Amino acid sequence: MKRSIEALVIVPMLLTIVAMAILGVCGIARAEPVQQFAFQLTSARPDDIAVRMLLRRFDTTGGVPPTPTELSLRLPRGVALNRAFLTARYLCNGVALRDALDAHPSGTPFNTRVAHLDAFARELARSHAKRDRAALANVRACERGRLGGGTGTIDARDAIAVLTDPIPFGISIFLSRATVPGAVAAIAVVGAADERAPIVRRYPVVAGVHAVEVENFVSDPTPDGLYGLKLMIHTGPINGFQVSISEVDARARSLVLRRGTCLARGRGGRCARRQRADVSLFEVPRCPASGHFSAQLFSSYAPPTPTVTTTVEVPCPRFAS
Repeated sequence: MKRSIEALVIVPMLLTIVAMAILGVCGIARAEPVQQFAFQLTSARPDDIAVRMLLRRFDTTGGVPPTPTELSLRLPRGVALNRAFLTARYLCNGVALRDALDAHPSGTPFNTRVAHLDAFARELARSHAKRDRAALANVRACERGRLGGGTGTIDARDAIAVLTDPIPFGISIFLSRATVPGAVAAIAVVGAADERAPIVRRYPVVAGVHAVEVENFVSDPTPDGLYGLKLMIHTGPINGFQVSISEVDARARSLVLRRGTCLARGRGGRCARRQRADVSLFEVPRCPASGHFSAQLFSSYAPPTPTVTTTVEVPCPRFAS
């Protein structure tokens, strides 16, 4: 990842039909790490799904909480990503977006620029440079494929000794193209440190670190038939530096393609093809007889910390019955 030293550890995006509350505690020698996850779901209709996720990680000894060596989230069988959104129109190249913004410096904070890409798109549209015209198409795709955003903090004490205080950051989350074999799609998370934080003002170089992470959805059905898609989350060092996530508060909404939306234009700018019906990014399966969907979070750590598998059940949305 480009220019990433105190790089952000990006939180996994969850499929918006998943809502869960997890509290997991595990101990390792000379450390007592704790992880807390909480999720809230709003899903009155298939095209009006919103989720909020709160993640906290800390060590009761005051040390840096360990980062998992592997982290994945299994989603209920039948959950799928609608292929109508897996096109260039909605797939954001997070690295290209970050690079385009960096190529056009601004006095506006990076996170603010990412959160309001319409202003950057207008700037690029006024340019006649071939590079800017190419960047414009991706910026518009990112804006169409925006899933949400959030805030959080990271603990970088083990990576850089002078960073003794938590580093607040902001993120924006976009639908993205898969980057590993077997993946069907991905999530690009673009973020940077909060320039208003005292630790960032003390070390301005931190504000210049603009991070991008891509988390892939892989089709990996389990033999028991309970799970299908799996979200693989990168947990290793970034540019040689291992930082630990302390807290993330993220919100997201499902993408919706409305009936009548123009999908392609012909000569003279006239619409040549329109969307026939309302569709949502996330396809929700029929509710099981239990009335609940099941999701499974898998975390592994370096020895002696044991592997942790947490299974949760959430009520099916009314429209899935």
